[in-house]
Amino acid sequence: MNQRSLLIILLFLLSLAAALHAAETNQLENLTLEQALEMAERQHPQLAEARAQVEAAAGRAQQAGALPNPELIVGAQQLPLDRDASNQREYVAGIAQPIPLGGRLGKAREAELLDREVRVRGLEVARRDLRTRVHSAFATALYQEQAFEIQSQIARSVEKVAVITKARVDAGDAIPEELARIEMEFARAKVEVQRSQSLREQAMLGLAAAVGDSRLSVKSLTGSLDAAFEIPTLESLAASLAAQPEFALANASLRASHARLELAQAERIPDVKVEALYHRLEATKENTFDIGLSIPLPLFNRNQGRLREARAEAAAVEVRSRLTENELNLRLRESYAQLTSALATSRALQAEILPRAETMLKSAEARYAAGDTSLADVLPVRRDWAAIQLSHLESLRDVMQSWAEVSGYLKSPRYDER
Repeated sequence: MNQRSLLIILLFLLSLAAALHAAETNQLENLTLEQALEMAERQHPQLAEARAQVEAAAGRAQQAGALPNPELIVGAQQLPLDRDASNQREYVAGIAQPIPLGGRLGKAREAELLDREVRVRGLEVARRDLRTRVHSAFATALYQEQAFEIQSQIARSVEKVAVITKARVDAGDAIPEELARIEMEFARAKVEVQRSQSLREQAMLGLAAAVGDSRLSVKSLTGSLDAAFEIPTLESLAASLAAQPEFALANASLRASHARLELAQAERIPDVKVEALYHRLEATKENTFDIGLSIPLPLFNRNQGRLREARAEAAAVEVRSRLTENELNLRLRESYAQLTSALATSRALQAEILPRAETMLKSAEARYAAGDTSLADVLPVRRDWAAIQLSHLESLRDVMQSWAEVSGYLKSPRYDER
């Protein structure tokens, strides 16, 4: 084997090792909710875009307050075309400076600064909504993971019953039809396990997408759907609505629209251009100095359209502010109702139904193992037990998802404006 072949093999092995390392780094074991939230805030493209928009608005604000650049004027006049002509040449040099009037520069900068604040408040809303989506996706993934464990437990339990039934058939205590029936039940349980595994994988993919990187491979989660927390009263949550980022966004948008209106009014006053010119008369060797003032006459363009647009936008922002308040109130009450309902269902299943279902299943399986009952009596009890287990998990998932919505009203994220 020559050196070139060895080099190709070495490069292939290095690339393979790099690919394996990348795959390992993208695999997450025992992911917690807090880790998922932290990853989303650090790497989600939506937040990165919103932060970039804040920076862009800061750049516009910086530019809006700058004076126009002066203009350099250099020229020559009355240059002769004929050599015999008299020498009347005149050289000109000077500077022209546009001067905005009506405080337009200050109003433009104020409008851009308020536009940056709108972007900042929009970032706060996006961050809160992202946390809610990640929380909800984590609840779904955790539910599917635990549902897969329950389905696997059910399959193992049915398999044990199948072993007992086979032993009874061999001993002559049961008929072969019962063995065929439990084997069919076992096959059905394995199908449910496969289906639950597929749903679990889909939920993990959904969680990775919610975090902001669909390339992540979430292998397992750490957490509990049955979390204990104190639910604040609806009145206390409603009292904190004014602190929500949507209200801050609406307020900033309102002030920005008024600033745009003031800017449009200031732009009706045209800029003045001041010129200072130096003249050199070649014939007499004289030096002169001129001062000029250029004032546009607003006969045709008085910024009517821009002023009309700014007034309409300000009115639209005021209406949108009232709409935001109505939507927040409605969303809070709906989320709170969903949370209390899901929590009541979960507690009823946990305290009253689950223990009874567990007792009935153990009693039915014990009687069947002792030969006191038939398989036809055991299977409905087992199916009811499995359905109650999954219903309890679903109620816990609903509690966690509803809590993700309601908890957003407890505290609002704030973006560092520096």
